[in-house]
Amino acid sequence: MSFDPIVYVNGTYSRASEAGLSVFDQGFLLGDGVFDVVSAWKGRIFKMDEHIERFFRSLQAARLNVSLTKDDWRDIILEVCRRNDLQDASIRFIVTRGVPKEVLADPRDFIPTIVVWAVPYIFLADEETRKNGIRLYITHLRGMSPDTLDPAFKSLDRLHFQLARLDALEAGYDDVIWLSRAGYVLEGPASNLFLVKNGALITPGEEILPGITRATFIELAEREGVPVRQLNFTPFDLYNADEVFTTSTAGGALAVREIMGRKISQAPGPVTTRLQDAYFRMREAGEYSTDI
Repeated sequence: MSFDPIVYVNGTYSRASEAGLSVFDQGFLLGDGVFDVVSAWKGRIFKMDEHIERFFRSLQAARLNVSLTKDDWRDIILEVCRRNDLQDASIRFIVTRGVPKEVLADPRDFIPTIVVWAVPYIFLADEETRKNGIRLYITHLRGMSPDTLDPAFKSLDRLHFQLARLDALEAGYDDVIWLSRAGYVLEGPASNLFLVKNGALITPGEEILPGITRATFIELAEREGVPVRQLNFTPFDLYNADEVFTTSTAGGALAVREIMGRKISQAPGPVTTRLQDAYFRMREAGEYSTDI
């Protein structure tokens, strides 16, 4: 990475190239930690409080207890952006179980690791792909179910996701989604999923990460008079949708033009375009935003 940002690690600001983490850190050894991601656009961080609230829910559920308050996290995130002079940025904040006092780790006895970093704003696809839509792959791997690791955790353990992405990329696709054990469509490694049918917006409502951008698009659809339904649907429904798009912090809505060799009739379609335009109008107007 040619960009060498200033990062926050355990109370200290330093260049990423100079920051150090222990090889005994449980985040590195076990993927034992949680994270969240916010984005800044034109000098404003969008829905930072909502992201921090979700982050604290993951911390509580994972029994990762840190002394930083929500206001402390806000201050650190803003300071990292300021020190890097970034107006358009993707900012990640992380807590791991950290370094145990003994090599044979007791997960109740640890010193947590805290990291915050920011880089120039990240889109999930390049400009040409965003214009024309992505090709989406459905993996044979199933999504995490609540009886294994609840998908509401934004966990560092991403091997499952990486294996699915590898399959998709090597098959020539741009991104991947997975199904539930019952065969219903869920989500992807970094995005939630919507389809449009007969003017209505439909999105999975169970066994998914409660995406903040997803919730924003549901709100925008309601403002725009687009009916919204949260329900189970199958790949068959996707193949026959009028429009399909994903949502994420990395760029809002991303149209889908093909799924497993099936062409989607409109990409991007009128509903996708309308909601994406409304999303960036919301961001540029400063709604739900915090100035850097």
